[in-house]
Amino acid sequence: MATRSAIGYALHSGKVRAVYCHWDGYPSHQLPILEEHYNTLAKVRALVKPGSMSSLRTEQMWTDYKRNPQPLYHHERGDGEPPRTVANPEKYWRDYGCEHLYVFRSGYGWQHYPL
Repeated sequence: MATRSAIGYALHSGKVRAVYCHWDGYPSHQLPILEEHYNTLAKVRALVKPGSMSSLRTEQMWTDYKRNPQPLYHHERGDGEPPRTVANPEKYWRDYGCEHLYVFRSGYGWQHYPL
């Protein structure tokens, strides 16, 4: 069973821009990856820009091939959803079916919100 999450960053307006991630959204898995590989706003923006993903970090592809560990985006298989910018991200992503929300805030780093 999937542990769904949303991953994003806070905007100056107070809204959050985030994307859906289907697998392995629990904090003991996601937070170390986010903190190690996505520790600047520029890196987080680049992570979120392609849209929804199946996995935050995997060697798997939608084919039988392997690659260096990276996100597995839904657009790579021809579908997916763009990032969402919302004023109430906890409610929005909980209603979307996510169990965890990860928000990068400049000057603070990653914050986890159980939904």
